[in-house]
Amino acid sequence: MASIQDVFTHAQQLYAAGHFAEAAVLARAVLRLAPDHALTRHMLGTALCASGQGEEGLAHIGMAMLLDPGQPVYAVNRAVLLHSLGLRADAAAAFRRALRLRPGDVRLLDGLGSCLADQGHNPQALTPLKHQLALEPGMAAAHRKVAIVAQRAGQLDEARRAYRRAWRLGGGDGLLMREALSLPVIAGSAAEIEESRAHCAEVLRLAREHSLRIDDPLREVGLTSFFLSYHGLDNRALNSELAALYGRACPSLLYTAAHCQEPHDRECRQSGRMGDRAGRRLRVGFISDYFHNHTIGMLNEGLIERLSRERFEVVLFLTPGPDDDLRRHLRMVADRAVDIPGDLDAARRIIAEVQLDVLYYTDIGMSPFTYFLAFARLAPLQCLSWGHPDTTGIPTLDCFLSCDAMEPEGGEAHYSERLVRLPGPTVCYRRPQLAEPRKTRIDFGLAAESRLYLCPQSLFKIHPDYDEALIAILRRDRDGSLVFVDPRGQGAALVRRLGAKGPDVAGRIRLLPGVGAADFIALAADADVMLDPFHYSGGKTSLEALAFGTPVVTWPGAFMRGRHTLGFYTLMGLDDCVASDPADYVDRAVRLGTDPLLRAQVRRRILERSGVLFDDEASIRAIERFFQETA
Repeated sequence: MASIQDVFTHAQQLYAAGHFAEAAVLARAVLRLAPDHALTRHMLGTALCASGQGEEGLAHIGMAMLLDPGQPVYAVNRAVLLHSLGLRADAAAAFRRALRLRPGDVRLLDGLGSCLADQGHNPQALTPLKHQLALEPGMAAAHRKVAIVAQRAGQLDEARRAYRRAWRLGGGDGLLMREALSLPVIAGSAAEIEESRAHCAEVLRLAREHSLRIDDPLREVGLTSFFLSYHGLDNRALNSELAALYGRACPSLLYTAAHCQEPHDRECRQSGRMGDRAGRRLRVGFISDYFHNHTIGMLNEGLIERLSRERFEVVLFLTPGPDDDLRRHLRMVADRAVDIPGDLDAARRIIAEVQLDVLYYTDIGMSPFTYFLAFARLAPLQCLSWGHPDTTGIPTLDCFLSCDAMEPEGGEAHYSERLVRLPGPTVCYRRPQLAEPRKTRIDFGLAAESRLYLCPQSLFKIHPDYDEALIAILRRDRDGSLVFVDPRGQGAALVRRLGAKGPDVAGRIRLLPGVGAADFIALAADADVMLDPFHYSGGKTSLEALAFGTPVVTWPGAFMRGRHTLGFYTLMGLDDCVASDPADYVDRAVRLGTDPLLRAQVRRRILERSGVLFDDEASIRAIERFFQETA
């Protein structure tokens, strides 16, 4: 009979050849005769993990560690396997244990840093990643990882230095673009915003001087200029410069579908003539990364469902995402639903084969995938709407469809696209309903007797210019509480900023964790006053508040993205909650908060008139006319 050593050797050979199941059979045979053979336990564990039996495999590796606790290989492999299985907290602990045995192992330092960063512990992740960097100072990949984690941690100076070093070490030109887009999430001050924009412009100038080459912008950059939109400033020049750089650095972005290359189609689009389309429906494609239970999916559901099927064929392009009720409904109501992968080249080819007349981007700027996809000419007419209400600078996007009531005079100058002003809210959004039993502020841990000033917007919308007004409201109403909703765990930075300016009211500023959709609506309905941020107004959030009569106090900004709530009030014919300046904003908010009779009157007027904002078929008809006249 073969000896234990012979069987073990054969098992090793099978394992080395990738025959993991066969190796596991022989390893079990060895362990029946020698159950304390640590090396065999370890091999069986790794073979089982490689065969998809991770839980049992990890148990065997753990037993090997007990049998031979000083063997670093066992600890290292256990940590790596836990990480590969997505068990990040356990993996982090395992990496720490392995590092005690191999303190200078760069693979372990990288693994620990990655685990911590994946859990959102970015400041802690920087410690092992910087240790790795000290051991590998010439590795561009190590600098890149430090830059990404430092950026997430809000340590922008460090992130920019690491991006620049990684770029100089040959890590790829996409790193220079990432440096340009290293923007604050929650800015500490208006000065920080100005500095970050100046840095962005300077890096883009540097990029112009080099012949950048980016082969895969999703992988090499993977960011958009999203946070520029929350600065309260004109972004047309920066976004146009950014788009021009991408077009030169990555020519493959400028793909043109075959049916869009005909001179006749180009002339028709430019002149507004319909061309040779008599007798058939216009084929309209809708695309977003957010066609599920997300604000974008909810705001566009009505349009996709109710666009005339006599005149239009609706094609829905679905990127990988949650298969929830809304996604299934959208898939059902479209004439055609086409799944596209998260690969730009494959997605371009699939969309081109459909031969669209119109491609409608519900949003550009939140998702890197749709941002980079929009550089391609995939339909004779390509337009976007205000899902992310800022210009793109992308020359292949022809028109920006906007709500005329939201646009300032001269708003055309804010867009690289042709601004199309449409009547109505431009969305067909169903009026929300309150779940029963109806929740009140008490259910959210808020005091029943305190007046609730609710500002439930994403916290990156809270501009430093807004701080003084918020503090003044709390100083004027000593029984008032200011409540934010913080689903991303970003609120500490905002609370510190507000507390430094108003330490006397800091104790009445509350952060609620993320709440579900039904609870969010209940909270908005129960608020005494909703506060609309300066520079970036609420969209769906304002609609949800107005549906239940909650007064939303707003001071319209200079750009459409700061005028959504104004637009809703204009359509309703109300101006009770529209302020003329920051001081008036504070006055109106406090009067509504402290005067129950006034608040009841305003709530009644909002409820009487808010019907014009919901289920608005006229907005759909206006978009239909635009498609027919322009495509």
